[in-house]
Amino acid sequence: MPPPPRRIPLANERTVLQKMSLTRGRPPEQLHASDRLLATMVAKGWIEKQPDGRTYCITPAGDEALRAIIPVKRYKQ
Repeated sequence: MPPPPRRIPLANERTVLQKMSLTRGRPPEQLHASDRLLATMVAKGWIEKQPDGRTYCITPAGDEALRAIIPVKRYKQ
């Protein structure tokens, strides 16, 4: 099965996005996410580091990605 489009979060990315808020930052230890996963999500524009340099918030693009419909693979019968 091909990987999902970049606009659709993977399961671990979706879990992190669901724990976030547009207004309040969450520290990495509350997100249970690796530094690599957080860096990937920052690069995709889904989350951003807050001015305090320690917490992350979801961006409007991340909120949109979270609400994106997950495609269902259909099997031929």
